[in-house]
Amino acid sequence: MSTRINHNVLSLIAQRNVMTTQNDLDRAVTRLSSGLRINYAWEDPAGMAVSERFRAQISSMQEAERNASYAINLLATAEGALQVIDEKLVRLRALAIQAANGTLRSDDRVALNLEFTQLRSEINRIARTTNYNGLYLLDGSLSGSGQNGIKFHIGTYNVSGLDYYYVSMGDATTSGLGIQTLNVLNTANAQTAINAIDIAITSKDSLRTYFGSYVHRLQNTILNLQIGRENATSSESQIRDADIAEEMSDFVRAQILMQSGVSMLAQANLVPQIIAQLIG
Repeated sequence: MSTRINHNVLSLIAQRNVMTTQNDLDRAVTRLSSGLRINYAWEDPAGMAVSERFRAQISSMQEAERNASYAINLLATAEGALQVIDEKLVRLRALAIQAANGTLRSDDRVALNLEFTQLRSEINRIARTTNYNGLYLLDGSLSGSGQNGIKFHIGTYNVSGLDYYYVSMGDATTSGLGIQTLNVLNTANAQTAINAIDIAITSKDSLRTYFGSYVHRLQNTILNLQIGRENATSSESQIRDADIAEEMSDFVRAQILMQSGVSMLAQANLVPQIIAQLIG
């Protein structure tokens, strides 16, 4: 033990150790209270940078999942309208078959044509009014190719064909289906209507198949995004989250060291007084 009193080196050593222990205790308390291993950039600069990139990816994946879900809802709206149009086309064909029979009188065909015309008008009305969030889906306004269709952004970057693509919604109006001028006022017109309605049914079925295939594709897109988000979250957690068991162990250790350090600092501060007794 030094017998000098101007500088209490032993106290300085004890102070330094207490300060180090205090920092360890503060860090343990911060991590336990926040649940995070990295609360400040200086605790792990590289880990913080990697963690932030993961967080950006995770957030983007969540939004991409939502985008894909919205796209499925939009396509389901269009497909539901086509189901109703399907029923109308089936009835139109049945009326055309009935009107093509030569046993009917002209006034019978007038009555058939009245229903035929009303069903045709309803098909046109459904196609022109079906919308999702204000986007009219079947009126032909979104039936073009490329950017003239509707954009589905279902990825986390901005690469065409990978993170987004455009979908043409088609045209289910009577003009788009080629049935806008049909009537069944005579057998010849009824026969023409049968052939035209068959083509319209094929076009409608192609649209429904087209929408259905995209819904199936988007469902797989969501599944893939969910798997990617799970793994990214796991990686981000390993980097950023605190191991509670480890941090609790460090906290208890720091508490014990703090108690013993403060006790030893008090003893070190008494050393000059003890030495002073030599003076008498």
